[in-house]
Amino acid sequence: MAKTVFIDAGPIVAILNRRDQHHLWASEKISRIEENLVTTSIIISEAFHILRRVPNGIEGLFRTIEEEFISVEEAYPKNMDYIHKQVLKYSDNDASLGDISILSLVEDSNNAQIFTLDFDFHIYHDLKGNPLDLISPYKQ
Repeated sequence: MAKTVFIDAGPIVAILNRRDQHHLWASEKISRIEENLVTTSIIISEAFHILRRVPNGIEGLFRTIEEEFISVEEAYPKNMDYIHKQVLKYSDNDASLGDISILSLVEDSNNAQIFTLDFDFHIYHDLKGNPLDLISPYKQ
C-alpha cells in the first residue's frame, strides 16, 4: 500500500511564500516526496488566512488544489467524535482543530507521514500511543 503524506498548513505556506523562513527547507523536502499529498479543509482555511497577505499566495493555494498537487479530504464531521476527544485530550497544549483534523485522517490510514513545521506533532501520538511519522525540521 502506498504511503500517504498529510500536509499541514506550515509547509503549504512556506512553499508558496518565498519570504517564509522555512521556504527552502520545505521546498527541498517536497521535491523528494513521491507519495500523494493530502490535507483537510480546515488546514486549507488556515493556509488561506495566512496567505491572503502574500503576493499571489491565494492563487498559488488554489492552484495546488485545482491541479491536484494536494488533495483535500473532509475530516469533520466524518471523524467528529475522534476530533472532539483529541482536542480535549491535548487542550493543555493548545491543540488546533487543524492539527487534530490531520490526526484523524492519519488514524484512518495504514501508512502515513505528516509533513509539518509544527512542533506540537512531536507531542501528539496515535491511538496506540506510538509517536507519529513526521517530515519536520524538528525531527528527533
